[in-house]
Amino acid sequence: MRLRTAAAPAGIFAFAYLLRFLYLRQMAASPFFDFLQLDPLYYHDWAVAIASGDWIGKEVFEQSPLYSYLLALYMLVFGRDLYLLRLIQIGVGSVSCVLVYLLGARLFDRRTGIFAGLGCALYGPFFFYEGQVMKEFLTPPLATGALLLALRRRPPGLAPLAGAGALIGLACLVRDNFLLLLAVLALWLVFDPGVSTGRGRLAAPLSLMAGALAVLLPVGIRNLAVGGGFVLTTSGGGEVFYIGNGPYANGAYVPPPWVRSNPRFEHEDFRKKAREMTGRDLTRSEASRFWWKEGARWLAANPGRALRLWARKFALFWNDHELPDNYSYYTFKRFSWLLGYLLTFGPVAALAWAGVALSSSDWRRLLPVYLASAGYMVSVLMVFNFGRFRLPLVPILLVFAARALALLPDAARALTGRAPSRVPRLRAAVAILLAALPFMYIDLSSGAEEPFQDRLHLSAAYRQAGRAREAESTLRQVIADAEQVARRHGGDPTRAATTPGGITFVLALSAAHRDLGGILMDDKRYAEAAREYRAASDLSPGDASCLISLGGALKAGGDLEGAAAAYRNAAAIDPASFAARFDLATVYYEMGRMPEALSELEAARRAMTEPTPLDLADYHYAMGAVLYAIPGREREAVPHFTEALRLNSAAPQAAEVREALARLAGPPSPPPPPPPTPER
Repeated sequence: MRLRTAAAPAGIFAFAYLLRFLYLRQMAASPFFDFLQLDPLYYHDWAVAIASGDWIGKEVFEQSPLYSYLLALYMLVFGRDLYLLRLIQIGVGSVSCVLVYLLGARLFDRRTGIFAGLGCALYGPFFFYEGQVMKEFLTPPLATGALLLALRRRPPGLAPLAGAGALIGLACLVRDNFLLLLAVLALWLVFDPGVSTGRGRLAAPLSLMAGALAVLLPVGIRNLAVGGGFVLTTSGGGEVFYIGNGPYANGAYVPPPWVRSNPRFEHEDFRKKAREMTGRDLTRSEASRFWWKEGARWLAANPGRALRLWARKFALFWNDHELPDNYSYYTFKRFSWLLGYLLTFGPVAALAWAGVALSSSDWRRLLPVYLASAGYMVSVLMVFNFGRFRLPLVPILLVFAARALALLPDAARALTGRAPSRVPRLRAAVAILLAALPFMYIDLSSGAEEPFQDRLHLSAAYRQAGRAREAESTLRQVIADAEQVARRHGGDPTRAATTPGGITFVLALSAAHRDLGGILMDDKRYAEAAREYRAASDLSPGDASCLISLGGALKAGGDLEGAAAAYRNAAAIDPASFAARFDLATVYYEMGRMPEALSELEAARRAMTEPTPLDLADYHYAMGAVLYAIPGREREAVPHFTEALRLNSAAPQAAEVREALARLAGPPSPPPPPPPTPER
């Protein structure tokens, strides 16, 4: 009997792991396997810093910390092998399938559990996220484990509830919105008729909260110690709320135009804007509260638009389409035929709604599951949609979808008249299924949500893998397709910026030109690169980096006057840009305009707010070279050359600088100095 009981979960785990391993083998041959960017790169680099000794940090967390700390522990034990890391992650995903089996068996019966576990083993988005260097694969097992403990028996035991609270607390350190789920479950326990009355009624929710606080309080205390504010999880909630509910929101991820869509800069850009709007410095927590208020103020001032916005959020949440964040599910399908044959969200969700209808007579017992599902969905709708945000809800949907499949024999008997009592529920389930499928399969996304981002990422992955021709071809196709979209706006891409999500479209097109320029620079096709950088700059006139790249292409092609003009324009856009002023100084140096080169270098030094040793080395090498070239000021170069060698003795020009110092120590009449060469 025990063997029979263990056979189902063991078989489900083995089946799930085998399929995931096959997927991993396919993706290992793709350019994406070792390609980290945006969130994956952020969490990876954070883990490297932690593993190197920075366990406490210096600021309040602005990104969820659990994954990076787990990744740091992995690095300390196993090193930085990303293949082994993924083997462990798909193991965790396979455990999730066993937990889903247990949840289905607990809520209904063993047959439902087996169907649910197999559905989890075949659910494509789980493969996709488990195979990335990314935190999201942790949320399904944590959410499912918490629900299993909370539903362990009736009335719920205090120890299992504390365990459920601890798992939800851990989930909060992966996704902050689990805090709302914690509140919903605690409220259910207060009013749950299965819990004893009087003081005993408070014991259940207090046990749940105690388990969560046991995990979250140390994080809050750490945030208080390093940042001066008591924050249980992260300080970025206000910014995320504003993105989902401000004037630029459309239901998906559309950041304001003054925010760089990169986790390294996103929150700092929000804080900078908050400082501009308030006229004072703000801590991370204060900036988050400011954006909470701004988002709520916009919703209150625009009730009609807010209602339409939330309706679209709801539709996107339940749509089959996997809205991409860092990578696209559909791009990954190019490199894994297996991914094309797996389950996706639409059929699972539609069957789940049918399963809810078929099990409606048992609604009182299933009420906590309904509340947990609704609570989590609302926590996502409070912000915006990505496909990965709905992952924690999928295990519950798989259970109800499995329930619908498990009841098919009963449905057949009802159709033949042998179980007439089930006919009304069967009709309701069929009606829901037929209504849900079209709703979930109509692609409600648009260019506003993913304006060619998947192919931009693909080209970047090709480029990193050394496949430059494929990267160039991909980008040229992106630009051609974008120009076709632009023709619908009168041929002017910038007119698309006036449409919903159009700003994101224009930024994506600008990025395509910029990335293509980088590939052409690598190939020494400087004139073509300059054209691409100029097109990128025209589309993003406020982005100094495009002009800096343009200056580099013009300089490499021999057009020093054009390069100087590009760098001057970049410095005008961003007066605090060290790169723009330094590069302008190097051009002036090559043109023999030493006083102007000296002036720009002094301005570049003033622009340094948090200079790195390499930036300082570049500055001192350049200052020394310019002073060395000005008659009568040669010996002023000595302290700059000396400091440059101290900061970066391995620079390409270090040997020439040592020779120059030796000559300065002897008779005067030095030869021309080496030109400044930035190390950035």
